[in-house]
Amino acid sequence: MRQHDPSVPPVLPDEPFRLAALRDLGVLDTPADRELDVITRLAADRFDTAIALVSLVDADRQWFKSRHGLDTSETCRRHSFCGHTIAGREVMVVEDTHRDPRFAANPLVSGAPHIRFYAGAPLVLADGHAVGTLCIIDSAPRERFTPRERDILVLMASQVVALLESRRIRQEQRISQLIAQTTTDAFVCSDPDSRIILWNRAAEAMFGWSAEEAIGQPLDMIIPDRHRAGHHAGVARLRARGPIKLVGQTVEVPATCKAGHEIPVELSLAMWPGEGAEAGGPAGFAAIIRDISARKEAEAERVATEARLARQVAAIEASDDGIAITDPDGVFMFMNRGHALMFGYEDPAELTGKPWHVLYDPLEVSRINEEAMPILLRTGQWRGETQGRRRDGSPIEQEVVLSLSPEGGIVCVTRDVSDRRAMEREKARLREQLMLAQRQEVVGQLASGIAHDFNNLIAAISGTAELLRNINDERVRHHALRIQSAASTAAGLTEKLLTLGRRTPHPKLADLRRTLRDVRDLVVPSLTDPLHRIELELPPAPLMAQTDDTELNQVVLNLALNARDALRPGEVGRIKLEVIANRDYQPEGTVVVGTVPQVPAAVIRVSDTGCGIAAEDLGRVFEPFFTHKGEAGTGLGLAVVAGIIAANNGALAIQSWSDCGTIFEVWWPLEAGDGNERGIPSSLLAAGNVLAGKTVLVVDDNPTVADTLEAMLEEVGAEVGPCIDPQDAIAVLQDDPGSWDLVITDYDMPGMNGAQLARALRRTRDDLPILLLTALPRVHQLHQKQVGLFDGVLGKPTTTAQLAAAAAAAIDAARARSSSCIS
Repeated sequence: MRQHDPSVPPVLPDEPFRLAALRDLGVLDTPADRELDVITRLAADRFDTAIALVSLVDADRQWFKSRHGLDTSETCRRHSFCGHTIAGREVMVVEDTHRDPRFAANPLVSGAPHIRFYAGAPLVLADGHAVGTLCIIDSAPRERFTPRERDILVLMASQVVALLESRRIRQEQRISQLIAQTTTDAFVCSDPDSRIILWNRAAEAMFGWSAEEAIGQPLDMIIPDRHRAGHHAGVARLRARGPIKLVGQTVEVPATCKAGHEIPVELSLAMWPGEGAEAGGPAGFAAIIRDISARKEAEAERVATEARLARQVAAIEASDDGIAITDPDGVFMFMNRGHALMFGYEDPAELTGKPWHVLYDPLEVSRINEEAMPILLRTGQWRGETQGRRRDGSPIEQEVVLSLSPEGGIVCVTRDVSDRRAMEREKARLREQLMLAQRQEVVGQLASGIAHDFNNLIAAISGTAELLRNINDERVRHHALRIQSAASTAAGLTEKLLTLGRRTPHPKLADLRRTLRDVRDLVVPSLTDPLHRIELELPPAPLMAQTDDTELNQVVLNLALNARDALRPGEVGRIKLEVIANRDYQPEGTVVVGTVPQVPAAVIRVSDTGCGIAAEDLGRVFEPFFTHKGEAGTGLGLAVVAGIIAANNGALAIQSWSDCGTIFEVWWPLEAGDGNERGIPSSLLAAGNVLAGKTVLVVDDNPTVADTLEAMLEEVGAEVGPCIDPQDAIAVLQDDPGSWDLVITDYDMPGMNGAQLARALRRTRDDLPILLLTALPRVHQLHQKQVGLFDGVLGKPTTTAQLAAAAAAAIDAARARSSSCIS
């Protein structure tokens, strides 16, 4: 424990009360007092010292109310002798400071005024507090200070105390008289019988009676009738020396005015006791009465204002926007919790008192000062975007509105737009991806048309070359091989041409709810009819799927745009996007693409209240190039949708009502599938002459291709019937349905495509094997996965072995299909 330094004056236990008593004297830092100056002059003469002081010991200094022989008016308390003196109640004498370890190193000893001798008597007030000293000081030491001299110094100190306290009493009396006459509060005194004996000017103004009218009258004149009985009972208790309730208290009561109305007043009641025989009883009462009518009105207004402000503050605190106010120097005076949290601070107090620029990096501060502040100072407001800096250093994008406050500070309203900007960037990215996908569709459509024609030509060339290779002539075989090599190269180039319209999937974890929100946001601007709207119904929890979000967006967007186009203009229309996580969900419509996955999958429903789809078109809407939109549609949108769904091992069901609307249900696996397409088994490629003796109906609108296929099939022993017109093929089958073992058909043919032909043939003979031979094999392989119209799909150009193997596979597939139907 640290020991007290004896050279430092001690702090008294009652120090706060001592200092309060000192201040109550009202003499600190007041001009010189002639009567006290006489005492210090007499003390210096009487004790033959150079200096005499009336020293008042304040908290950190000793101040000289009267001084003789010293120019300075105060010194530091730490170096004071008087600080030691007031710690006791006796005269403190230091005969030689050089020999006293408390003062030998004191700067008042080593420097001016070079104290060598000191004697001081404490100034002790009537309440017992020592507020200072009367002290004598000399620059020469003394041998002794006699008891008589001590007594004289104490006597002179008591005179100083008497002067200080009488001065305070006289001052208090003058102040009381002045207050009584000048105060706006009524000052009323009464005798023990409640007769008025003093009535000041404020009482005249407050109650309406002059002093001449009021003095001598009972107090009942200002007490309302309903309270007089209580007043009389209280006075009687005081006379009987009973308990005192109101004396010394401040209470609010009503009072009566001369005009007859009541006013609310605040009453402070005091009593002075009687003397002699009346000791213990009241000699009279004094009351300070304040009219609080205005205060009551102000309080009511204050309560209303506080309630209004509380509501405003609550609204400010509840706001997600940041709201802050700075002083004219740019230092935060106030901010709501939302503003602090926005920048990563839990408590606004952490930022209050700091300049605004601590929340921005130096470059942004410079930009704000150069761009925003001149406009703010010129117009009083600035609105713009800034980038703040969170507590952890991460950036925060903001919309900011700055306004000048009347006091010269700034009111700042800040909104965190980081999420919105990120969402806008993500939407822009998705929009760009979707536009890219749509451009790829257009390119793919163009490439498909070109590739279709090229592949037909290559098929004829390649097939003919293969037939020539069977001629027993080496030169012919050599040239045929060269032709076949060139045809193979051309087929590869055609395949590359088809890849122009494709993209490689990139599966990643995506929230299906966000996909539907993004699609909604993309479709809403295109709903130009005010009667049309789009709705969302999403589960509360995230529904995550490992998928290519662009493909999923393309599926939902295509379905949503088709729903939009189905809405009738000028009529109330609605599109609804839903995602359902229920694994037991059963299809409400007919599954037309794929099969319902047995793995975990979500169901996305896109419904509309539009014109619906005709029953005869339900099976065709997913065919490539099928459209009712005329030149406005490509006929590829739903075909691409079906292809993407099939490639992702999903399923699609559809139900529609004419003039009522359509519902699409998409089963989307929550885990990415391998998406691999099955080719022709190698066992079939190595098989022998599987078509020997089989009757094959070949349908292709290109005579050269039809002739080539006929020759290739005859090479493996098949009996071939070529048809250029699909209607001829239907007629041939209807004439003798059982005479044909296999149908090989092209897809793109005038008047009727391959899918329509397959349906027509199946109506005549359901178990008939049908092999699709197409110049666009990828498109139709996906289509085959969707609707299962064909028992096999083979691309042009092809070899005899591939053709034979595909034909055998189609026959096997048809046989398996028939068996499953029977079972």
